[in-house]
Amino acid sequence: MTSRPLAAAVSALVEGPRAPLAELSDPAAVLAGLMDLHGSVSLARELSLLDRHAAPRPAAEGARAEVRALAADRLGELAAALDHVFAAPFHRRNKLPDAAAVLATLEQTGVLPARDRAGRALAYAAGQLWEPFGELVGRLLGRIRLETRALREELAPSLRALGPDAARLERLDAAISAATQKRRERALAELTPGLSRAFARAFRAAVGALPEGAGIELVAGWFRQDEWLARELQRMELVVQAVLAHEAGRLLSLVDGAAAGAPA
Repeated sequence: MTSRPLAAAVSALVEGPRAPLAELSDPAAVLAGLMDLHGSVSLARELSLLDRHAAPRPAAEGARAEVRALAADRLGELAAALDHVFAAPFHRRNKLPDAAAVLATLEQTGVLPARDRAGRALAYAAGQLWEPFGELVGRLLGRIRLETRALREELAPSLRALGPDAARLERLDAAISAATQKRRERALAELTPGLSRAFARAFRAAVGALPEGAGIELVAGWFRQDEWLARELQRMELVVQAVLAHEAGRLLSLVDGAAAGAPA
């Protein structure tokens, strides 16, 4: 249940150097920080019932490898799908604006040609431009959440079938996940607003650098690989990948722990 990938995601949203989070090396501290009172009571109740389940049947030969392969294949497919999105972010399937749409937003909000650098027009334009990017990030994070949860539920019977120790570990993981779910979801919910703020900062700087009479050519330059928009897309990709690494790491750690000692 490591939080290091999420720490990397948060670091991507912070300007300047970030102090190391030493407390992440203490699993007990991490777990305590992820639970509220309701989660603690729920976990205590589940732990009291942990050993009251019937022992599973012996695992079939090769079951450990099959479970590990299934988890790795599904997570690999998800990772490839996310990579595909960021390989061509401005493909029409992603519904991001092109240079003409960005210029139209700047003109409609009054940022151009007046170049209101600090007023409401600039803030409103930043929000308008961020909206499709935020929706894309939201869809991707939602996909990670849904697909990893579905995979976790699909793997549960196979994990329990690996033996009594594996079954106990699976139930323990389920209890901890339920007890920490609210806090984990709250932490994930803070990522997209953080990306929005970073996007707005970069947008304000880019608008401030535009000369008088800027038109489509200069706005189109924002779409080059060395410009601010590409850097913000890289920041979004880093956050999405970090969330996937977090969820995938939790699943694969469970699978590997449950498979230890099971028939190969």
